[in-house]
Amino acid sequence: MTDKKLISSLQGLRAVAFLCIVLSHCGVPWLSPWAITVFVALSGFLMTCNYYDRPPTAPGLRSAIAFSLQKIRKLYPLHLIMMAAALLFVLKGLLAQPSVRGVLSCAAQLVVSIFLLQTWVPSSRFWFCLNGVAWYLSLQAFLYAIFPPLLAVLKKADARRLRCIAAAIFCAQCLFSLAVWKAGLSGTAAFYLTYLCPLFRAGDFTISCCAGCLYLRRQESTLSRGVFSLLELAAVLLTGGCLFIAARQVGVLGAVAFRYNVLFIPSAVLLVWLLAVGKGFISRLLSAKPFLWLAELSPYGFLIHQVLIRYMERVADKLNLPVQPVVWTLTVLLLTLCLSSFYKALERRVRQRHAKATT
Repeated sequence: MTDKKLISSLQGLRAVAFLCIVLSHCGVPWLSPWAITVFVALSGFLMTCNYYDRPPTAPGLRSAIAFSLQKIRKLYPLHLIMMAAALLFVLKGLLAQPSVRGVLSCAAQLVVSIFLLQTWVPSSRFWFCLNGVAWYLSLQAFLYAIFPPLLAVLKKADARRLRCIAAAIFCAQCLFSLAVWKAGLSGTAAFYLTYLCPLFRAGDFTISCCAGCLYLRRQESTLSRGVFSLLELAAVLLTGGCLFIAARQVGVLGAVAFRYNVLFIPSAVLLVWLLAVGKGFISRLLSAKPFLWLAELSPYGFLIHQVLIRYMERVADKLNLPVQPVVWTLTVLLLTLCLSSFYKALERRVRQRHAKATT
């Protein structure tokens, strides 16, 4: 199994998760928890595969912060651009109804967004302030920071201990979610603690890092392609069952404390593992060029699409345009991909000019 095939199959899954995020903001909200869980699983798994054999980074907080900044710097300029675009809505409201409280609130949102602190402020006013999806960038900055010391610990563990670590963390997450549910916390509090909170999300990130270590140490499987295709299909069906529970809010697992994270962790990690092996039909399908093209644009589209939707809603409202869900979703996706392609080309051109200037 080559690294290229590994990246291809999992990037195809990234593309599917991105499409689910766009759909969730176009009227299918129960898709986003699965997609975010897949993003976290992909992040931990692929980073482990990419950095496992590299020299370890220097220990210490400063080194961890430097590693995190290095990882997010590619998307940070786009984050600032979309933040500024979203800020125009806030400023328009302030001009219509000026107040000291409004100015202070706007300033606080700016500080929180610039320094990627959204997920660290336990107040719903800041989680999705300005560009709402940027909370995930806040989460990723933390996960990147903890990755170097985490990988150093996991590399010392044998396969049995890695499985025990992953199982123990998942059990701890389940028990915490159960405690949140039993305590009768409000939906907002449960949502933050089990979906947005970086400390809780570090659990499924660590589980996926364990899966990455186990993948790299595995022995070549003797199972046929047909068997792997059935296993991949079973993982997809398991994901579908979890999505049904989340959408219909069935039983305890459909409660807020479970359906935003814990419900999807096993199927997400299993799907990532099986697609990484890449012997089944679904992994080959996701390695097709259209999925890879979409995956390349997905980081940009992720940051662009929600602000774009707000502008489209404003235009549709002013022009009294009828909104057909299918047409609306396709238009959002098409414009998102066009803007993402434009930004990617612009970014490449800026880098080329910078490289010429430094040589």
